[in-house]
Amino acid sequence: MLSHAAAGPAPWPALREELQIHAAGANRDGSPAWHICDPVRNLFFRIGWLEFEILQRWRLADPQRIAQEVAEATTLEPAPDDIAELQGFLGRHQLLRNARQKAPMPAWRWLLNNYLFVRIPLVRPALWLERLLPWVSWLFTRWFLGLTAFAAFAGIVLAARQWDTVEANLRGALSWEGVLGFAGALIVSKLLHELGHALVSTRHGVRVGHMGVALLVMWPMAYTDTGESWKLARSRHRFAIASAGIASELVLAAWSTFLWAFLPEGDLRNALFFLATTAWVLTLLVNASPFMRFDGYYMLTDALDFPGLHERAGQQARRFLRRWLLGLDDPVPEALSAGFRRFLIAFAFATWIYRLVLFVGIAVVVYHAFFKALGVLLFFVEIAVFVGRPVVAELRVWMQRRAEIPRRRKTVWLLALAAAMLVLWLPWHAGIKAPGVIKAGSEQPLYSPFAARVTALDIADGLDIQPGRELLTLDAPSQAEARDKARALAHAYTRSARGALGMDEGQAAQLAVAEQQASRWAAEGRAREAELLRLRLVASQAGEVRDVDPLVAQGTWVGPSQLIAMLVDGRRWRVEALVSERDRQRLALDTEATVIVKGRTRKLQGQVRAIDSSPVKRLPHMLLAQDHGGPIALNPARPKNELRPAEAWFRVLVEGESDTTLAAVREVTVHFEGTRESIAPNWIDSALSVLIQQAGF
Repeated sequence: MLSHAAAGPAPWPALREELQIHAAGANRDGSPAWHICDPVRNLFFRIGWLEFEILQRWRLADPQRIAQEVAEATTLEPAPDDIAELQGFLGRHQLLRNARQKAPMPAWRWLLNNYLFVRIPLVRPALWLERLLPWVSWLFTRWFLGLTAFAAFAGIVLAARQWDTVEANLRGALSWEGVLGFAGALIVSKLLHELGHALVSTRHGVRVGHMGVALLVMWPMAYTDTGESWKLARSRHRFAIASAGIASELVLAAWSTFLWAFLPEGDLRNALFFLATTAWVLTLLVNASPFMRFDGYYMLTDALDFPGLHERAGQQARRFLRRWLLGLDDPVPEALSAGFRRFLIAFAFATWIYRLVLFVGIAVVVYHAFFKALGVLLFFVEIAVFVGRPVVAELRVWMQRRAEIPRRRKTVWLLALAAAMLVLWLPWHAGIKAPGVIKAGSEQPLYSPFAARVTALDIADGLDIQPGRELLTLDAPSQAEARDKARALAHAYTRSARGALGMDEGQAAQLAVAEQQASRWAAEGRAREAELLRLRLVASQAGEVRDVDPLVAQGTWVGPSQLIAMLVDGRRWRVEALVSERDRQRLALDTEATVIVKGRTRKLQGQVRAIDSSPVKRLPHMLLAQDHGGPIALNPARPKNELRPAEAWFRVLVEGESDTTLAAVREVTVHFEGTRESIAPNWIDSALSVLIQQAGF
């Protein structure tokens, strides 16, 4: 008997006695809807006509009888499986008397799920909201709405006519006073935002349970509990409550902008500027977004009269993915028009993309808010909990239903997976892309060896010069005088030495001194002559004259540090490219290189002539620095003028020739063919390198 009883049907569960059912108007298809209210947990669940009729006959305690009576009393034709499905729904949401209670959530899991958003109730404002409502009833009149619309339009037009003043105020806001001003304006704006929700809720008979502070990533934000708005049968009333916060901030922005345009300079005008800017920007960018559960989401939900928009859109999108990717022919979650179903699918994908970007951004904020090791840990916790967990849950469903996937679809995906593995792990990737600068391959700067005067100048910008041609003649009178003096003394001492020949032995010492002095001044004369020969500046190569100093002319004096001109062989060029350490190991001398000059379509071909073994301490040119529009970040701990890169870069010298001259130093991109490698290990090494570096290990 015991074994037979154990194998019998389970006892029929009873509904909880405190549950309430309220009419909820009609669904999008016109069918009636109701709400199941759980007053203990302050939750509500929307049900349709079939579920309502089943609950009306729940006392029959028999799925077969319930289905039969519903079919006899209505036009519905339920099956016992529909009653079993509703029973499972009621049990999962703890709406049955003997429903199994959920196990308490461990503290660590609660912290992971809720540390991004924690509510702290502060006041229960229902009583004073009812007393305040008659005093502010004029805010809901049409004449005030029209006057506010006029103020908004006029304020925006007047602000546009003073746009230079607006820009000046925005630049001035980038100070501590500006930050404090925006913080104060944000507090006032958000308090009015929540007060708007509370007043409109009270006006429509919805009790505001409590108001308080919510911590969003430990950032305090005001909130208002309007959860009982589900009791309203008309969706436009719920829409009014959801949009009241945004409407309050727009009213504040409209009148602040209008008054700002007329007030004179002073603290009051600055305060209105902060209020207007904060209300306009944050309201339109944050609160109006329907992709998170902010006001924009509830406004869209009520406008569509489609509760649970995110969840129901997600169901449609998951069904679409399973059908498109896996070939699973799941039943339609609910009867909807084809156009509205496509809208829900697109909305779900947009929501997922938006949340991915948002959660990654929050993870970055969390990373920067703590020291490196803890920041990296919290970053991965954030990504794992809010991005990875939903993806893993869906993949788990795919694994559980892998037997339902058609064999052809499995074959296609296995082939795609194999192709992806081959692409990632086979050593086929040989290309190396590197930034660099291109210069003329041969340059002859023209400097005077010492202070001198120009006696002949036969050069100009753009002039083609052949080797051996004299470019510039200089004269140094002091050097010429010193040369002439040395020659005269050498000649005098030589004559003195000749006169001492044939004398007695007492004059031998005088002869030796004369010969020594003659030799010394002769050498001095030759040295001075050689120095004067250096004043003839001759072209050592063929090239084009560039950058001639316009102040240099015949008769002017030039110093040894003054660049007079440049003789450039522009047909020969040289590129200094920068590569990472990993790419440097894949390069070899005499490797072919393709150079793409920024702003030019024609490619240059060259060869690798040198590869540095140590990283550069200074960029080859400021064009490569990010501060000047280049691709390489500078070390923030060093002065900008040092041009020290933030990462290790190795210089690769590429040389070549072209049939057109190179006009100036230009930024280029160089493509090399290095040794082949697979993509995946490179990605893994880069990720580990960033992880180790950012964690401070």
